[in-house]
Amino acid sequence: MTTIDTITNHKLDEYAADCAKEILEEINRYGGDEYDLAHEHADGSEWVIYYSKAHQLCQNCNTDHGEVFLAVVGTPENVTYDSLAVTIAYGELHARICQALDDLKSEAA
Repeated sequence: MTTIDTITNHKLDEYAADCAKEILEEINRYGGDEYDLAHEHADGSEWVIYYSKAHQLCQNCNTDHGEVFLAVVGTPENVTYDSLAVTIAYGELHARICQALDDLKSEAA
């Protein structure tokens, strides 16, 4: 996957689409669950694990899905500015990966 210096909605969508392609390739080779693999990709993404990148994602991208995710899971224990950004970034990226998976499956049908 290509490293992105500055994130935008368009670049985040492309990143999610690349993740979705990798997930489908992995499933075709080894099997697995799309949702679990989407979680693994989002959870291990540089846009989630690095605070500065999570903050950048929250500042530069639409985070509606990430904010809904935060509302569903609740505020993390010992909440900090960093933990909020990471949680929102994870929720946003996971939702976009899942959407990209759905789009790829629709195209293939």
